[in-house]
Amino acid sequence: MPEKACILLSTYNGEKFLRELLDSLLSQSYGNYEIRVRDDGSTDKTRDILSEYSSKYQNIVLRHGSNIGVARSFFDLLENAGDDCTYFAFCDQDDVWMGSKLEKAITMLNNCSQIEPAMYCSNYILCDEKMNLLKDPPSNNHIKPSFSNALLENIAAGCTTVMNKNARSLILKQRPKGFFAHDWWFYLVVSAFGQVIYDPTPTLYYRQHASNVVGAKASMLMKWKSRLSRYLVDAQEGVVIRQTQEFEEIYGTMLKNENKNILSNFLTDQNSIIRRCKYALFGPARRQSLIDNIIFKLLYILKRI
Repeated sequence: MPEKACILLSTYNGEKFLRELLDSLLSQSYGNYEIRVRDDGSTDKTRDILSEYSSKYQNIVLRHGSNIGVARSFFDLLENAGDDCTYFAFCDQDDVWMGSKLEKAITMLNNCSQIEPAMYCSNYILCDEKMNLLKDPPSNNHIKPSFSNALLENIAAGCTTVMNKNARSLILKQRPKGFFAHDWWFYLVVSAFGQVIYDPTPTLYYRQHASNVVGAKASMLMKWKSRLSRYLVDAQEGVVIRQTQEFEEIYGTMLKNENKNILSNFLTDQNSIIRRCKYALFGPARRQSLIDNIIFKLLYILKRI
């Protein structure tokens, strides 16, 4: 019997697509897993669907909760997952998993050191709500996970993420106080202390809802306008700096010297325009995309991250 995996699902008013997701989870080729669901206060028929499936399948464990938001809900799921599990996978209520997704992730995680935190994430296929392909997935062969990258952006879409129990223990050391995206926080923590595997091959169908399809089909100009606007909003809210400062507060003393220096320089070099310019030109922190990286450098110099 292979080691046990735990699939973690947070739901909220997801009745429209939930059955398709659950069917894809129940069709996984991996031989030993359970599905733990926490409903985040749904008011539609989501809870009825979950009750129906949990009564039919013994490996579905259902828990109802009040509405605390998706990030807190996933932290709660991770904390309450079975200690008998070795792997922990995260999924969204409206996607469809490929049959070998879980098995592939665990196979790749087993190639990592068993004594260090490790996390797998992958590419995905973008579809509309009827599962029609919106566009071919990018090759993403250039993506290379690193701690210096995790300071600035998240490449680990939560719905593709699978981690080992060492990563889980590290993440649960202390929950962040800020309202940060759970998947970005996972990427930041695991990249600092262990190994993050990025698989450029898609492992699921990522469903984009009708209200977002216009954005997916928009012109290149509109796409970049939206991206720049998102960066400026993050900058205004201080997301990057607040998250980095909180990470330092929780994990700073645990870091090895290389990552400790990367973190320290990233934070302290913002104190003068000369040091910001120098860091923007020569510092290790960078985004994966060339254009995104240029935007970061400009925002860093302007002290807008």
